[in-house]
Amino acid sequence: MNGAEFIVRILIKSGSRTVFGYPGGTVLSLYDSLYRHRSEIRHVRTSHEQGSAHAADGFARMSGKPGVCIATSGPGATNLVTGIANAFMDSVPVIFITGNVEHSLIGTDSFQEVDIVGMTLGITKHSWAVRSPDMLIDAMTSAERICMTGRRGPVLVDVAKDVLDCDSPDYTDALEMFEPFSQTETACGAKTETAPDEEEISGVLGLIAESKKPLVICGGGVRQAGAGEELIEFARSAGAPVCQTLMGIGTLEPDEPLNLGLMGAMAGKAAKKALNECDLIIAVGARLGNKVADISGLVSGGKKLVQIDADRAEINKIVKADAYIASDAKMALRGILARSGGIAGRKPWLTRDSFAENVSGVQKHDLKKGFVDPEDIFAAVKKGAGNSLTVASDVGLHQLYTASHFPLGPADRFISSGGLGTMGFGIGASIGAKIAGPERTTVLFAGDGGFMMSMNELATVAAEKLPLIIIVMRNGELGMVREMQRKYCGRRYSQTKLGLKVNIPRLCSSFGIDGVRARTAVEIEQAVKDAVCENRAVVIEVRTVLRGAEND
Repeated sequence: MNGAEFIVRILIKSGSRTVFGYPGGTVLSLYDSLYRHRSEIRHVRTSHEQGSAHAADGFARMSGKPGVCIATSGPGATNLVTGIANAFMDSVPVIFITGNVEHSLIGTDSFQEVDIVGMTLGITKHSWAVRSPDMLIDAMTSAERICMTGRRGPVLVDVAKDVLDCDSPDYTDALEMFEPFSQTETACGAKTETAPDEEEISGVLGLIAESKKPLVICGGGVRQAGAGEELIEFARSAGAPVCQTLMGIGTLEPDEPLNLGLMGAMAGKAAKKALNECDLIIAVGARLGNKVADISGLVSGGKKLVQIDADRAEINKIVKADAYIASDAKMALRGILARSGGIAGRKPWLTRDSFAENVSGVQKHDLKKGFVDPEDIFAAVKKGAGNSLTVASDVGLHQLYTASHFPLGPADRFISSGGLGTMGFGIGASIGAKIAGPERTTVLFAGDGGFMMSMNELATVAAEKLPLIIIVMRNGELGMVREMQRKYCGRRYSQTKLGLKVNIPRLCSSFGIDGVRARTAVEIEQAVKDAVCENRAVVIEVRTVLRGAEND
C-alpha cells in the first residue's frame, strides 16, 4: 500500500464520503487511488482550487463534520490560502491535503515547489510537512481529532510526492489499528471539550445578579455547539435580550421576543438601544472583533463584560473581561443554568415588541421601474422556497441585508464568510452545503461583484447537477466599499462603480443553467417556486438598491 492509498482508506474509514479538489502532477497517485475507490468516496472537481476550499468549508458547516480538500503543489496549494484563512477565521473544520515535490528536491526551488506549510502556519490549527511514511501516519490518524477538538478549525497535510507514491508495510498496520475519532472518543468516554470551572461560573452569576440591564451577544460558537435551547433558556431566566453576530444569525426563532436581531452596522433600533443602555454584556461564543461592535468603547464607558468561549486565547484578547468561562457554549450555559436560582425569573428589561416596525435598521427605497426593494426580494424568496432552508450569502452589503431581513431560525442554516469577509465565497460554499444537505432547498444571495469573482463555479453546479437557487442582487456597485468611500472619503468614488454590461441570464445559459431576469417580487417568487418544484438550478438576476443603515 502506498501513501496515497493509505490517505484515501483513512478518509473512508473516518466516514468521509465526499472530497473536493483539483488534480495535478504531484497528486497523481492520490487521484489514482480516488478512482479505484470511486464507489466509496465521491470526488467533486471544482473550476478552481479556491472554489474547492470554499466548497469543503460549506460542506463542513452544513454537515458538522470535517470537509476535505485536495490540491497539487505550487499554484494548486497557494490557491487554497484564502480558503484556509476563511475556515480558520470562522472556526470551520477542514482537512486540506496538498502534494509537494519529492522530499529530496525540497529547498532547491524545484518546479512548482512552495513552502505551503510555512505560508499557512498562522491560519491552521496544525500543519504537517510530511516527508516519510511515519509522518504521514501521524498526520492522517490525528487530523480529524485536531480539527474537531476544542475550537474547531482547519489543518494542513502537505505530502512529498515520493511519500504518496511509495509503498510501506507500516500503512497496513496503521490502518488496521486506526479508529475514527468520533467512535474512539465515544467509546472511551473522553471529554473533547473543557468543562466549565465552578469558580468561573460563580463569578459570572455574581455579575448577572448585580446587573439591572444584562444583554447577551450570541455568536457562532453557540450554533456550532448546538446550544440554542440553552441560550434562550438562560436569556429568559436572566431577563436578558439577545443580539446576534453575523455568525450567530439563525440560532433563535425570528419571532422570539428577546431576539433583537443582528448587531453591528445594520443593527435596528432595538439592538442599538440594548447596546447603549445595558450595564452588562454577556458574549457567548462570539469573537469580539471590530466588526461585532465597539465593545472596547462600551466597556470603557462603564459596562461590564462576561466572555464565554471554548478558545481560552479569545478571552481578554480585545478587551479585558470582568468574568469569563473558558468552555464550550453548551457546557458553560448548562453549568450556569444548574446554579441559576439566584437570577431565575427576572422580567426582561427590553424586548423587540415595541420596535416591530424597524428591527432591521434599513429602510425601503424609492426605486425605478424594474428595480425591487431588498426587503421585497427576501419576502418573495421565502414564499417561493418554503421552510427549513440552507441560506448562503456572499460578502458585501447584501450579506448584511440578508442577515437583517431574511427570517432565519434554528431549523434553517445560514452560511457566510464572517471573520475574513471573502468575496467570491458564496457559490463554492453553497455547492458544498448542498452536497452535505441534498434534501434541503439551498438559496444563495450574491452581489454582482462577488458573483463575477466566482461565476466559473457555475460549471461545477452544472456538472454535478446541483439544484441551487442563486439570487444575484445587482446594484452595479461594490456596495460596501462604496459606502465607506461615501462616509470617509468625501464621496470620492474610486473604482467602485462596476459598469458591467454582462447579460447574466445569457451567461448562465451558456453553462447549461436557467437564468432569469426578474423585475418584480412576483416574478422572483414564481422563478423560485418553479426551480424548487422541478428540482433544478436557477440564477435569478434582480436589480436593486443597497445602502448602509445610516444613509445621510
